Amino acid sequence: MLNKIIEEVKKTERTADKIIKDANDKADKIVNNAHEEADKLVERIKEEAIKEGKMIIKREEKLARIEADNIIKKSEREKEELRNSSFKNIDIEVKMVYCKNYWKENNGCLQSKKSKYFYSS
Repeated sequence: MLNKIIEEVKKTERTADKIIKDANDKADKIVNNAHEEADKLVERIKEEAIKEGKMIIKREEKLARIEADNIIKKSEREKEELRNSSFKNIDIEVKMVYCKNYWKENNGCLQSKKSKYFYSS
């Protein structure tokens, strides 16, 4: 009878060991799956962050292009204004030189005093 009890205890221990081993195996699987899921999640978050970063970069590039275009247009307008101003100044100077020469040639007498660039000394 004692042998039967010992045999039952050993059987129960083996069963308990199996249950514990199965539980440990399942726990290891759960932990491994959790690590894999966490790794996948981290990768997905990284990919999303990269995509979002790329979108931000694209948005910033677009804004930079627009700003550069605006600067170029403004520079071209200023260049045109300077060119026009220079042409006006050159025109005024040419007319002044012409008037001085005309003044000298006609002994200080201009025929048209209505001239925009009438010169008197």
